[in-house]
Amino acid sequence: MERRVRLQATPPLRTVEVGGDDASRRSRVTGHIAALVGSPPGVVLTGSCTAALEAVATVLALRPGDEVVVPAFTFPTTATAFLGRGASVRFADVRPDTLTIDPADVAEKVGPRTRAVVVMHYAGVGADVTGLRAAVGADVDIVEDAAHGIFGAVDGRPLGTLGRFGALSFHRTKNLSSSDGGALVVNDPDDLDRVDVAVDKGTNRVAFDQGRTPSYEWSGPGSSARMPDPCVAVLEADLDEVGPRQRRRAEVWDRYAEALGPWAEEAGAGLPVVPAGRQHPAHLFFVVLPRGRDRDAFVAHCRRAGVEVARHFGSLPASAYGRGLADPADACPVAGDLAGRLVRLPLHHQVSDADVDHVVEVVTAGVG
Repeated sequence: MERRVRLQATPPLRTVEVGGDDASRRSRVTGHIAALVGSPPGVVLTGSCTAALEAVATVLALRPGDEVVVPAFTFPTTATAFLGRGASVRFADVRPDTLTIDPADVAEKVGPRTRAVVVMHYAGVGADVTGLRAAVGADVDIVEDAAHGIFGAVDGRPLGTLGRFGALSFHRTKNLSSSDGGALVVNDPDDLDRVDVAVDKGTNRVAFDQGRTPSYEWSGPGSSARMPDPCVAVLEADLDEVGPRQRRRAEVWDRYAEALGPWAEEAGAGLPVVPAGRQHPAHLFFVVLPRGRDRDAFVAHCRRAGVEVARHFGSLPASAYGRGLADPADACPVAGDLAGRLVRLPLHHQVSDADVDHVVEVVTAGVG
């Protein structure tokens, strides 16, 4: 029988009960997520990571003329969340080792109109937030797109807690899932009330329910961004199972790294780099093909051999929409180069040791 290795795990079929004391469940799950990220001042469960970023844009009160610097190599909503609030974006290039935003390039892009810089912790490997803070100064907010970041850390500090805000994802492709959903990590207690308004339809519902205000009323801009109760129930069930899955993901990641390391060095291919002080969550494993290799042919080769592989992000300033937004100075050659050569490998708890061996054999044969 031909071996097939899926890119993503087959999701479990679950029956969850919704109704009754949903508020208590939401409180329990929120507390569990808060504990995973070091118990910051606040965590709010949201309908998606995108919704969390949009809430950040609302709280920052962005307006036309404001600029937000985003990495060129990321998912589009890292940028669209801020464009949707009237700001413009500048694209900064990424580091060739971690594929995270490059503080040196950010320093060239910030200016008097810059309100925030968004870092995306690609593959859950923490970006250089310390270097970024030195590059932009104290007046520019740092926002973390930590969609890949749950269970990741820098020098012991969980991803999502390194900037003013952190946005997490619990999409079904992530290490921890609510089917679809996210969370906003609030690291400044002064932002808590504004965040509650931003995610609760622009109302002061939370303050009213807590008896901190005498009337329930419209209090500012906002949307209906909280995670629905069924997704909270799914997330609670997933939290009960995530420990063994995380351990297996780490084993698969390590096995790939050990088996492919010598080959990559000889072939001129790239593999994930984890700098000192970074704790990564084994979210992704990828290969950056040697220059001159046909990525489409490589992907087709792997699929014929029963291994599901996939590209990942394109470079945003090189995309059809991004080209109309990009400043001529926002070329971002590193992002453009790496985005055209990167291929993701299967990484999840259902990958067996024999699967890893098969993937390694297919990948190395496909590049030579």
